[in-house]
Amino acid sequence: MIISDASNQFFGEVLRGVEDILEPKNYGLIVCSTDEVLRREAHYLDLLLSQQVEGIIAAATSQKWQELLRVEARRTPIVFVDRSFQGMPGPYVGVDNCGGAYQATRHLIETGRRRLGIIAGFLRLSTMRERLEGFKSAMREAGAALPEERIVTCALEVEAGRQATAQILSLSERPDALVTNNNLLTLGALLALKEMGLRCPEDLALIGFDDHPWARVCEPSLSVVRQPSRQMGQVAAEMLCTLIDGGQLTAREVRLDCELVLRDSCCSSHADRV
Repeated sequence: MIISDASNQFFGEVLRGVEDILEPKNYGLIVCSTDEVLRREAHYLDLLLSQQVEGIIAAATSQKWQELLRVEARRTPIVFVDRSFQGMPGPYVGVDNCGGAYQATRHLIETGRRRLGIIAGFLRLSTMRERLEGFKSAMREAGAALPEERIVTCALEVEAGRQATAQILSLSERPDALVTNNNLLTLGALLALKEMGLRCPEDLALIGFDDHPWARVCEPSLSVVRQPSRQMGQVAAEMLCTLIDGGQLTAREVRLDCELVLRDSCCSSHADRV
């Protein structure tokens, strides 16, 4: 399995799902982490193919995967998970990123927030682009203004999220709500709020993507778009095993639904929670 960031708990949950399926079948699992670096992807793909693995599950960094998939790679079953790209040659398992971000944004608007911003992450990744589109769709539907300076792109790292949040909160017309496109960016946003002495949700309502144990216990508890990450891993592994066994897939693309989980970071009172 090739993932982009071994330190991100999201991928840990996906891995657990993969192992749920593979372990009973007596498969071993080799995990390679690329840190979003294409040359590492190329290196690990070459390595796995040279070891004649029976199949690969990959969270691809970019569309250049098409260049990496040589003739011998096409004989090895590959299932892509989390990220997709145009012309992707293999089956794919992901979530409704656009719908999840749309739900989060719409909720913030319905609670009276109008100056929304988004920490969008790397827009070369399909997940980030789809979440941004869901955010924009909800804003357009509500007729809410969206100046370009309230859309900030950055690396998928805590420190990058902190800097991006500080940037957006330094605007002359500061946002009153923020959507962050993954869990590391959410942690960065919380650091920036603390450093700037701002209260959440009184000064800024916040909804992040991904739900993890710390989201429930931090102060305030975090509202999130929850991805079925473990189920993603399970479905990807089941698809891969079908291909390894020479079977036919009933669908080459699977999109799982997200769930909006509301907690204190976007609610002004207990009555606002649903």
